[in-house]
Amino acid sequence: MSRHTASVSAALGLVFTAGVAAQQPANTDELIATLQKIGERVEQYFARAQSIVCMEMVRLQPLGVSLGPDGFGRNVQSELRLSWDPTAGNSDDAPEAKAVRQVVKVNGHPPRKNDRDNCTTPEQNATETQPLSMLLPGQRVKYAFSFIGPGKLDGRAVVMLDFKERKPVTVAVSEVPGNEDCVSYDINGGMTGRIWIDPQSFDVLRLDQRLATQVEVRLPRKMTRRAGVSDYWTVERYDSSIRFKTVAFQEPNETLVLPVSASELRVTRGSGTPRLRTTTEYSSYRRFLTGARIVK
Repeated sequence: MSRHTASVSAALGLVFTAGVAAQQPANTDELIATLQKIGERVEQYFARAQSIVCMEMVRLQPLGVSLGPDGFGRNVQSELRLSWDPTAGNSDDAPEAKAVRQVVKVNGHPPRKNDRDNCTTPEQNATETQPLSMLLPGQRVKYAFSFIGPGKLDGRAVVMLDFKERKPVTVAVSEVPGNEDCVSYDINGGMTGRIWIDPQSFDVLRLDQRLATQVEVRLPRKMTRRAGVSDYWTVERYDSSIRFKTVAFQEPNETLVLPVSASELRVTRGSGTPRLRTTTEYSSYRRFLTGARIVK
């Protein structure tokens, strides 16, 4: 699922996670076994990452026709943590992990309550689905996976998998309460992509996604009555990429593979911001451990 919050006017919008053999699996059973091990690693990651908090810096930059910067951008800084309850679902529909966000600064200042330009995903959405949720056992049935083979990523050996969502594209559109210039829409289905996997640990090192087809977003009737607003937008392009790297913690010593950066490019015909590039950096990771002792 891809969540987006965008502006009807000229305000900003945002488009809105043992080893593997070095040769291609000979049959479907081997691919399934590989996905099972990757899914187990993701479950371990979600369970461990719930004690970790980081800072998220999102930079939104409108683009011109040539995809160069066009006008002023917007920076949104938030505190981010992971929320996941594996007991909330059932064996047929594993619950997705959520990133829980608290915005702390916008363009270097505390967020303003009546900011008419706050029509961005990080400002409007306190939670988002963690992309690696797609690799959980109950979620994998929604995708068709294929083994690409060994490769390189930043000079290290990796194993690559491609995927495609089985579900046809659907779009859910809603108004943003308190801001008549904003509309929020969720795109479900229609995504394809590639995953880069560490062949020894099964950690995900990179996850790319893109829309396989153009998507039409029908606007709420209340908005289409306004002069100069069309009945629909067309999402012509949506690309995203997330990279993961090792982060070291001390006392006690521990190394985890966590998100370090992400990028998105959205091209939407008919919207107030037709072309937008979003870059995200994750930093200042902090780990919170709890302990107890018995006092006689």
